[in-house]
Parts: sequence; C-alpha cells; structure tokens
Amino acid sequence: MFNACSIEVLKTKRTVIRKLIWIFPILVTVVTALFFASTGYVVQSIINQWSFIWINLFLALIIGLNDRHEKNSTEYKMILSSPVNLFQYELGRILHGVLLSFITSLILCVLVAIASFFMPVTVSLLACMGAILGIFIASLWEIPLYSWISRVTNLYVSIAISFIGSLVAIWINTYTIGKIFPYTWSALMPVRLIKMHVNGLLIKSSEILPNSTWTMLASILLFLVLSYLSAFFFKKQVIKNA
Repeated sequence: MFNACSIEVLKTKRTVIRKLIWIFPILVTVVTALFFASTGYVVQSIINQWSFIWINLFLALIIGLNDRHEKNSTEYKMILSSPVNLFQYELGRILHGVLLSFITSLILCVLVAIASFFMPVTVSLLACMGAILGIFIASLWEIPLYSWISRVTNLYVSIAISFIGSLVAIWINTYTIGKIFPYTWSALMPVRLIKMHVNGLLIKSSEILPNSTWTMLASILLFLVLSYLSAFFFKKQVIKNA
C-alpha cells in the first residue's frame, strides 16, 4: 500500500495536480478575502467557505485528475502488468489522495496565519488551525468515493456530485436529517471553533452549540468502508477488463 502511494507520488511529480495543492488554497483565500473584506471576518469566512464548498470541489478535482492522468498515460495497463496486489494498490492510490489533501490543509493553515496579521480575527489562531485540520478529517470519506466514481465514470461526474452534494448540505445542515448526510460533516465541524454558522452568520454569545467532533469519527468510519469498497471493486473491474 505504501509502495503504491510512493509510485503515485512519482507519477504526479510534473503534473497540474502538484500545482493545484498550493494554487487552489491561494485562490480561495484571495477570492474570499476580496468578497468578505467589508465584513471584518475574513479569516473565519475563509475557513467557512472552504468547509462547505471548496474542499469538496478540490477533492473531486485532484482525485479525478489523478484518475484521468492514469487513463491517458497507460489506461491502467502498467498496473495490470505488475505483480502488485490490486486491492493494496488502490488503497495506496487513496492514501496518496489523503496526502494531497493533508498538504493542502497545511498550506491553508499557513495562509490563514498570514492573513491573521493583516485582518482582525475574533477567535484564536489555534482554533482556526484546529478547524482546518478538522475539516481535513471530516472530508476524508470523499477521497475513496471520488476515486471510485472517477474510475467508473469520469472527472466531471465527480465534480458534479461534489457540487450538488455541497448545495444540498447548505440547505439541510440545520435539520436533523442533515446530520446523517456526509456532505454536511465538513461544514458543521468548524462551526463551534470559528464561531460562525454554515450560512456565514456569526454565533451569538447566548447560543449553545453541540460538539461537532463526532463528524470526524463518522468521516473516518465511512472512509474505511468506502476505501474497502473502492479497492474491492477496483480489483474486480481490473480483472474483468484484463
């Protein structure tokens, strides 16, 4: 699995995927800062916007691009002809996606830290860092999902699903049913830390919010299930295509 991840890292060395892991968070930071500069809550807004829309689109994009790169270069023939365990190889591909997401989250942490020197922040910087890393964990389940979907369809279907899922999450996050809809997890996770609702409204001092750390546990569990299913069907699909 780790060997497969290392191979994937080398494959993407000179691709747009590597550039996106730092260009994407920079664009999100700049655009959000421009749109929300007048509110006085730019830093919180960056994390808020990242949590319910941009992280979903980013994951769908990089995982989809990774799959398209493989299809365009070898159509998985290199993997087919190798003696590696196909189940383990797919897990390695998923692990590579986790690594890319983690690095992007760290870059966003740096950008938020820099922004905090120039813009007012009403919450602690530590809370902001915790929120970003929490979003990373709460969105882990999307990586095996997009790996699976991109492989059996294409990049655009993954992006469409992530966009629709994000819109639905915005609509239902305040309802009880929203708690079981996975796309709400990354949006709900930072609310208590950044003192801002998913809709961008600040939390009043009199409001009592439930602890949302459960979203990270739920995401990890779903990540494990989807990773197994993605690897299982990858093995079946590749054998069938062989």
